[in-house]
Amino acid sequence: MSESTPSIADVAEHADVANDSAATPDLQSHSAASDASVSIAKQSFLGRVAASILGGIPTLIVLAAIGGLAWWGHHHEWSLPKFSDLTGSEKETGVLWCDEHGVAEADCISCNSDLMPKGELFGWCKEHGVHECVLHNPQLSQLSEVPEINQDDLDRASEAIAAYPRTKNDPGCKMHLRRIQFPSIESIDQAGVDIKLVDRGPVVETIKTTGEIVYDPTRVARLSSRSGGTVWKVEKNVGDKVQQGDLLALVDAVEVGRLKSRLLQALAQLELDTKTLERVSRLGGSVIPEKKIQEAEAAKSETEYEVESAVQALSNLGLPIQLDDVKGKAANAVGSKLRFLGLPQSIVDSMKQANESANLIPVLSPRDGIVVSRDAVAGEVIETGKRLFTIADTSQMWLLLNVRLEESERISLGQKVVFTPDGSERETVGTLTWVSTEVDSQTRTIRVRAELTNDNGRLRNETFGAGEIILRDVQEAILVPNEAIHWEGCCHVAFVRDKDYFKDGSYKVFHTRSVRPGAVMGDNTEVIAGLLPGEVVVTKGSGILRAELLKGNLGAG
Repeated sequence: MSESTPSIADVAEHADVANDSAATPDLQSHSAASDASVSIAKQSFLGRVAASILGGIPTLIVLAAIGGLAWWGHHHEWSLPKFSDLTGSEKETGVLWCDEHGVAEADCISCNSDLMPKGELFGWCKEHGVHECVLHNPQLSQLSEVPEINQDDLDRASEAIAAYPRTKNDPGCKMHLRRIQFPSIESIDQAGVDIKLVDRGPVVETIKTTGEIVYDPTRVARLSSRSGGTVWKVEKNVGDKVQQGDLLALVDAVEVGRLKSRLLQALAQLELDTKTLERVSRLGGSVIPEKKIQEAEAAKSETEYEVESAVQALSNLGLPIQLDDVKGKAANAVGSKLRFLGLPQSIVDSMKQANESANLIPVLSPRDGIVVSRDAVAGEVIETGKRLFTIADTSQMWLLLNVRLEESERISLGQKVVFTPDGSERETVGTLTWVSTEVDSQTRTIRVRAELTNDNGRLRNETFGAGEIILRDVQEAILVPNEAIHWEGCCHVAFVRDKDYFKDGSYKVFHTRSVRPGAVMGDNTEVIAGLLPGEVVVTKGSGILRAELLKGNLGAG
């Protein structure tokens, strides 16, 4: 057996030989194959161990480097930067210094709270979700005079909380108890800290969505002829303004002629039946049998029914005629009236001198509006129910919007809606009048409707665009720059400058104030509760105060 490592083919060859010799085993061949397998297994195990050691070298190097860096830092007294280092404060010669808070030890209000007592604490305000609420306790404000809180401010805060889900503060948070002190005004300037006044300004919160403008279906009339026939004349075209009762078209309908003839025949028969009844009634029962009189009465009643039926049939076709106008009248007198029944006087005047059809039925506008579609062509044969015109009153349009299901709880009837058509910057304002009770199965949105005034006619049917449902539109909201608000894991805070900041001998202190932020309007954030107009908050460089706040929260101060 060779001392070199056998190949897989060699091992396989030995295995084949062993299998072929199963009936008469060859002990020498079997021993050779076993030795080769053991050798391969040993080398495979050693390879895996070597690969594992080599693969772990980078990790060992990193751990060794970190350990060495930690050892070096420990022996060179590394530590986190102090507040005085961040603010650039220098210790005065011969003055004991509070390294923990970066001020002279004799002036440190954190170590000696009697230097600047905090005053009465009022705790958590459940209504507004802040600690030490200045809306309910304005004496806590950092203003030279205690401000007066009016009902408008309280209502504004309540409406803001109810209008939209707001981030909540933790009632157990203690951040608001901290005060950040600087040794001097110069140290504040050196730290790059900037301040801004808490101000008032407009806040608008909306639900943004898409939608389209459509005709108000209650102001749309789709007109057709009440009887089949031939379009005899068309009076109006698309875009024409019409008033109620205006003639749109005339249709020559055979059914109209048939009903008019039926009415004339019934009237003639009624005249005859009336005279017959009068004659037999005068003669009485001595000459005419009672049965004949009853038959005459029945005949007259039947004819009267025929007259009433014909009058009603004409009225159903839009040719109104009163029974009193024809009853008791001669057939020839009624015939002249029936010829121009339902036609405008202008048409009657033009037809009197010509031998025109008496079968005309007018198509009249039922309302004021604009002809938005016309499907009537002179000479066309039409069937009953074929749409000939569509009249729309465009002075008021509908806006249909699609609102996401999760936002639907914040909408209500009467809310203001602003719509901007695609490709235009012109805004149209309307009022929300309907909210669907169904959710679209495909889009999972809810359809809502607003009504828009369109006196100038600029709104077009089936115009798509962007819509905004106004949840809040406040002109006197409390605003601060965005960078003045900080989230510290349990609550939102702002740093408020002490009201005695510029007084001689005063401590240069910023109070940590618990706040409830609202809407974000560009570079500014609404403060629902926690700040009052006129107070001064830290904006630029507030990270330095925040670092000191967090250091104290971690137990370093």
